[in-house]
Amino acid sequence: MKRTFERGFKYFAILLLAIFILASCQSTDTSSNASKENKAAEDKDGITELTIFVDQSFWPLKDWSGEIPEEITQKTGIKLKVQVATDGQQLPLMISSGDLPDMVFTTNQFQQMSDSNVSYTWDELIEKYNIKDFDIDPMARVLNEAPNGKLYSVKNGFTNPEDFQNTPAALGNVPSFAFRPDILEELGNPKMESLDDLVDVLKQVKQKYPDMTPLVMNPNAIGQYFRVNFGAPYLGWLNLDGQVKYYISHPKQKEYYVFMNKLYREGLITAENFTWNEPNKAKEMIINGKAFSINNVNATPTINSEIKAAGKDFVISQATKLIGEEPALYPAAGGWSGTFITKKSKNPEAAIKFLQFMQSEEGQKLGLWGIEGKHWTMDKPIEEGGYPEFTFDSQDATEQQKIGVVWWGLLADDGIYEQVQRYVPGTEQTEAQVDAKQYVVSNPLLGAINPPAGSDEQVIKANIDNMITNEQAKIFLAKSEKEAEKAFDNMMKTAENIGLAKLEDYAQKRYEEATQRYEEVK
Repeated sequence: MKRTFERGFKYFAILLLAIFILASCQSTDTSSNASKENKAAEDKDGITELTIFVDQSFWPLKDWSGEIPEEITQKTGIKLKVQVATDGQQLPLMISSGDLPDMVFTTNQFQQMSDSNVSYTWDELIEKYNIKDFDIDPMARVLNEAPNGKLYSVKNGFTNPEDFQNTPAALGNVPSFAFRPDILEELGNPKMESLDDLVDVLKQVKQKYPDMTPLVMNPNAIGQYFRVNFGAPYLGWLNLDGQVKYYISHPKQKEYYVFMNKLYREGLITAENFTWNEPNKAKEMIINGKAFSINNVNATPTINSEIKAAGKDFVISQATKLIGEEPALYPAAGGWSGTFITKKSKNPEAAIKFLQFMQSEEGQKLGLWGIEGKHWTMDKPIEEGGYPEFTFDSQDATEQQKIGVVWWGLLADDGIYEQVQRYVPGTEQTEAQVDAKQYVVSNPLLGAINPPAGSDEQVIKANIDNMITNEQAKIFLAKSEKEAEKAFDNMMKTAENIGLAKLEDYAQKRYEEATQRYEEVK
């Protein structure tokens, strides 16, 4: 009996072993086949396709086509399958569901994407795949590190202030003020060398052309040109005598708001302008000949192209100098959007190598300027004052979209090549940016002040921002200067009640931490 049991157990064990070996072989075959299928899908025609979600609904390039994307693919062996956001809620839903592409390019969800459950860190992929020549500026590292000290992405557009000042052709943005030179000539070419001069010109326009609005403003740039001329920031943080303050606390803000109220009371801007949600509304009024001047973001060349396409016989000219008594520009120090490699990426090695190329000198020149010899030439390095001479209208958004230049270069640029791209001698836009460069007040480490999502400070900041959006209309549209001043004081009192002091205390502490951290890593 015992022998029979031992024999049966032996046969049973052999049977189990055989089943296990068979299952292992099948599993290996299945995995091998799946691997081959994935590789075949990724390496079809020798090209690896990566999916990317662009979290900016205004993004003009909807697919990976044009000379520049094709050249990038030729250089890297990688092409992108592009999905552009339809609204701001799309990416948060994707994050919560885990339904993510290989890469994500985002501003608003930068913190949420900086999560080990959602994205790879750049450092781990650089180390794992032994990526060479992918140096990250120490200041950029401090500005983009997550609370856990890890680096999941670096926002594009950040420039070390020393590099900015040492690159003659590097130009920052300045909110534009543009006007109809033909109408100015009809008025006798009165001077516009101060804000008072400008107000006088707008009054003359109102008197001579009663059916024309003297000034319209892009809703995304309401009053920005005038804030800059008063030396007041229109967003972000600033350091006032060693104390970190939110932008609305700048002492020149009150003067700015009272000035804007004056423009309204003089009939030089309309109440309706403050209700516009469509950014193209102001531009349409210029194109249709219903407005004399426009405070826009920076797109004067594009507007002139559209004026010409509409068959009009006029153009607009951009003012080339700031005319305030003490103008100042406070750049958004931390950069703009960052590209993340998600944990859903089917090929993180290809993704990090793609970003490494795009952040290289060759990749940035290609993505932001175009193909050397075809789209641009340059006679000396940018460090020595060199700049690209373009063979196309490099500042025209239509031309940019046609060949796919500039926009894809933003996925991983360090700011300098994007800024040099703006340098086009002889143009009003370049003259304005050259003039504005002398007024830049740069303190990049202020960009590290970004309250964590869901924190008390983040809620306070959001509530203050919403309050300003709602309450400032009372200042703009006040019936008298005295009423405008009172409305401003009430707005600031409301900000204090919401928690402005607590927010600025947090900002002071975070700025000091960032400063210390920078000393450690530089």
